[in-house]
Amino acid sequence: MTKSSNTVERRRARRRPVLDTFSIFIVIPKKGLHRLEVQDISEGGLGFLLDVEGESPIDYPAKINDAIDFRFYMNNSLYIPMSVQIVRIEDLSTGRRVGAEFQDKSKPSYKAFLSLLKFLDDIIDVLQIDQVSSSSS
Repeated sequence: MTKSSNTVERRRARRRPVLDTFSIFIVIPKKGLHRLEVQDISEGGLGFLLDVEGESPIDYPAKINDAIDFRFYMNNSLYIPMSVQIVRIEDLSTGRRVGAEFQDKSKPSYKAFLSLLKFLDDIIDVLQIDQVSSSSS
């Protein structure tokens, strides 16, 4: 019961592309300590890659409406514990891409996540990345 990547955008909240320089990733403890790539985030949910290289969907079955507890990492050690419900699964050649909605929006962890989104919104238009070359040191 997967949907193709040609579906119409139905999300009601603004998506924010995740900046690689922030080292944002998620870990699903029941799946193991694998860093899973987050592709976008919004107030309503997030999109992420569920499978790690070489993993089969049989290794970690998932279906629409499944609830997942995960850790939203902002760097290698700081994370927010959260929970989502799967609303979309796309089969890609490299694995599955999942779209999920946040479960309990009254929890302090969700409020902390919203603070992170506000921070990203405040800086995203003025953010600059310093491209320091190794020969300049």
